[in-house]
Amino acid sequence: MAKQIVKHAARSVVVVLASSLAGCGGFNGIEQAQYDANYTHPISVEADVATLNVSAVAGQPGLSSSDKAAIENFASAYRQRGHGPLTISTPSGSPNAGAAAVALSDVRDILAANGVTDLAYTPYRASGADSGAPLILSFKHYVAKPTACGDWSADYAYDPANGLLPNHGCATQNNLAVMIADPADLAGPRTMTSADAERRNTVLEKYRAGESTATERSDQDSGAVSEVEK
Repeated sequence: MAKQIVKHAARSVVVVLASSLAGCGGFNGIEQAQYDANYTHPISVEADVATLNVSAVAGQPGLSSSDKAAIENFASAYRQRGHGPLTISTPSGSPNAGAAAVALSDVRDILAANGVTDLAYTPYRASGADSGAPLILSFKHYVAKPTACGDWSADYAYDPANGLLPNHGCATQNNLAVMIADPADLAGPRTMTSADAERRNTVLEKYRAGESTATERSDQDSGAVSEVEK
């Protein structure tokens, strides 16, 4: 009789432990949202447009040093976060339309020197009395906007359910939104770049000819350990 009671108790313990482990096996739906900062403190990614006005003054020999520096900084920002072409809008119908055309050539040269060649051009109607209508440079980029922290509505001194507090994970999400190089990466993965067709053809030609496809090493290439300390 005693042995049967022990066996029955042992089975009960096993059932209780199995039920407990099953309950901890994973959360989903509303329960999952209570533990994942991506749900409780989401980061929204929104498209925005960055713009830069470049002055075009009639009679001015060229762009000012401040305009050149601003264009270089704008090109750097485009390389880091820009999506699509960089658009240059030129004034039409303004007294400085000729000066804007000259400035456009300088702007393109500066952008090309800073690695920006994917350009789009569009005119815009300027006032006939506006002798200082600027060239407008613009590109699309994405901005990460996290939720605000500072929700102290919960009772930090009494929590019988031992649940997570409203601010849990908020600081981490805000830091991520600030530090990420391109917020577009939060919206989805980047597309793969095209393969190097020229190198691929070279390797295939060597393979068909029975030659080594490895890159040839020069006399300056060496894997030897320096003997300075020996």
